[in-house]
Amino acid sequence: MEMKNQSLFSKYRSVIASFKDVKDRKDLLLKDFGEERIYYAPFDYVNPKARLFIVGITPGEVQMDNMLAEAARLIHRGLSDDEILRRCKAVGSFSGPMRKNLVELMDEVGIAEFLDIETTAQLFSDKQDLVNLTSCIRYPTFAVKTGKETNFNAEIKQGTQLFDFAAPLTLEELDKAPNAVLLPLGPKVQHYLEKVVKDTSFENRLLPELSHPSGANAERIAYFLGRKTKETLSSRTNPEKLDNSKKNIKKI
Repeated sequence: MEMKNQSLFSKYRSVIASFKDVKDRKDLLLKDFGEERIYYAPFDYVNPKARLFIVGITPGEVQMDNMLAEAARLIHRGLSDDEILRRCKAVGSFSGPMRKNLVELMDEVGIAEFLDIETTAQLFSDKQDLVNLTSCIRYPTFAVKTGKETNFNAEIKQGTQLFDFAAPLTLEELDKAPNAVLLPLGPKVQHYLEKVVKDTSFENRLLPELSHPSGANAERIAYFLGRKTKETLSSRTNPEKLDNSKKNIKKI
């Protein structure tokens, strides 16, 4: 683990130890870019043995809440900083209702077979050594409009402060697990990763995007999993794109 990440956790350790409510997060503010605010939560750990990186856009409020609550619990148990960072990563990452969707989507395209396990649900339990759970923006990021914060879910455009903050952290993670392949969740993640890994050894390890497991993508997920037919889809869903994504991921 990089010393700067260890010291970052140490910097906010006392705040995390007294954590009660994720909505009262002002003392965890890392960056304020005006239209986006980034807060600290201990998503620092990188698994160097990972064969698969699962990449979202950024941890949201639910994931931040779960991560901070678990980190606080482990602090009070007296664990070391390194052990806290390692243990709480699998608890907070992609937690909440989206995890069930994510497992079903990955099992559908054969990720379990690729990793030689029964189901990708094991990546969050007894097979955590096979995966690194991460995001384009490592730390919880929120869009700011009229003073209110909502989960960030936009393109991370090159040349912006947000991209310049996120990209070096992404490359740092990739360098720690050089044998992993990258599974982007949704087109925004894929577009970001295409820019970041261009002309690196990871350019050929970037898989086609998997539908994002968010509940907002319920129709795409239902079609991808064969629970909805092409004829019943709304105009917002492109079945050919989903079919191609499934076919291409299954080639790994």
